[in-house]
Amino acid sequence: MLETYSPKERIKREAMRLFVEHGTDAVSMRDIADAVGMKAPSLYAHFRSREDLIGELFHASYAAYGRQLANAASVPGGFRQRLEAMVRVACALHAEDELLFDFLLLTQHGFLRQVPQTEDNPVEVICRTVAAAMAAGEIPSGNPTLIAGAVIGIIVQPATFKLYGRLTQGLGELADEIVALCLKVVS
Repeated sequence: MLETYSPKERIKREAMRLFVEHGTDAVSMRDIADAVGMKAPSLYAHFRSREDLIGELFHASYAAYGRQLANAASVPGGFRQRLEAMVRVACALHAEDELLFDFLLLTQHGFLRQVPQTEDNPVEVICRTVAAAMAAGEIPSGNPTLIAGAVIGIIVQPATFKLYGRLTQGLGELADEIVALCLKVVS
């Protein structure tokens, strides 16, 4: 499978795999080079440092997830339809590329403060959608950030449980249940 990727994409995929398996601090550029069959200095033609590689992986992937959630948030219908569409997109993203989803889960705390709140990132998309629904009277008034956090937790915690072996099913298989739980939280 990795053979179909460009050298830079092979580096990214193998780096993600190693970061998820061992943690970002435990993986060196030499480890990544060995995994892709390169010499460590060759990696520097693609990435200036391990930190640049991790940052590029996180920011590009997180922004792509945000764009997909923003598209889901713009589906026709009321808030319940938009929320369901966003939750199903998040579940599908986990099902399509669990490695990438796991990488984002494990590295988010090192990078989320660097992501401007004005961007279309997953957290902001959900926060804005919840706030707009409250303002329109579609859901009860309250703290939109707290409610958005609860919705995000309902999505992210099962993914974390899957990563650590507490759940055997992925989010794609649990999508109906996750949607139902999210809809209960906003009721």
